[in-house]
Amino acid sequence: MTGNETILVTGSGGFIGGWIAEILHLSHSAKVRAGIRSWSGAARLARFPLEIAICDVMDKESIGRAMTGASCVIHCVSGSTEAIVQGTGNVLDVALEQKIRRFVHLSTTEIYGNVSGEIDETFTCQSTGNPYGDAKIEAEKLCWKYYNNGLPVTIVRPPIVYGPFSRDWTVGIAQRMQSGNWGIFKGYGEGICNLVYVVDLVKGILLAARHERAVGEAFNLVGPELITWNQYFKKFNAALGLPGLKVIDPTNARLRASALDPIRSFGKYVLKHYSTPLRKLSQGNRLARGLMQYADRTLKTNPRTSDLSLYNRDALYLATKARDVIGYLPAFGLDRGLDLSVRWLSNVGLV
Repeated sequence: MTGNETILVTGSGGFIGGWIAEILHLSHSAKVRAGIRSWSGAARLARFPLEIAICDVMDKESIGRAMTGASCVIHCVSGSTEAIVQGTGNVLDVALEQKIRRFVHLSTTEIYGNVSGEIDETFTCQSTGNPYGDAKIEAEKLCWKYYNNGLPVTIVRPPIVYGPFSRDWTVGIAQRMQSGNWGIFKGYGEGICNLVYVVDLVKGILLAARHERAVGEAFNLVGPELITWNQYFKKFNAALGLPGLKVIDPTNARLRASALDPIRSFGKYVLKHYSTPLRKLSQGNRLARGLMQYADRTLKTNPRTSDLSLYNRDALYLATKARDVIGYLPAFGLDRGLDLSVRWLSNVGLV
């Protein structure tokens, strides 16, 4: 990459896409064009004088306008299955038409499925029924199809990405810690927590975007430390300065998760079909509003059965190939990453 080339980052309104756009801008390593679906996604990026463009991945004309003049695309769009699969196909199609020099697709280690042991890039994709993981498998198939048609494609597969602006693995975990409902999951939290701090991930993505040997390759990008989920929870809790976590009995954890899962499903259905009347009810009735807030907090601060399965997964994703081929060396250990994350949480008023 050079300071004169333009890189389009799709999904720049999101956690990882936003970080890539900001780091490209601040490092002056290239001209960044931050692609967002709608202007409501520009709030975070508006802190910097960088170029922002509407890039709706479901609209090929929108993609074409955003991509014009770019030489590299870093594709970070997530969301619905349709956005991940069809949206990725649309972006690939336009990239091939415009003869993009490099296309970097952000995938996930979830494409490997519920496996155990040391996992490198030679492992095949396995469908698990999880909508996100299965959609990413289909998106990868499209990437390889376009690679075979002449588009220079590279795929990166991160595991658990944490750091400032991470809704799931930083903000969400902090909320759970502060709720008093979280703890050490005896019998469930001893699986490997494959963490990578977001700045290390961005570093790896940018290495993949500029290294010639990365074309036609997929890379796992993980952090430098091997820890369990229970260790992550302990360290995060300590970094927040909270009292020690309680030990949660495995039977109680499973029963509670199993009881709350159908309530979550029902709640999603109700919100999808009756959000307007529910909003009106909560505005006019203090008791209803309090009950809805209590239910929301309870569901968000207790694990799902799928969470417990993840916390018990004994899979170690290897980044040896990324180290040997593109020189990827993560620099942020967990203590440093958590310190920076908690400082950010404090600065934005979330702890």
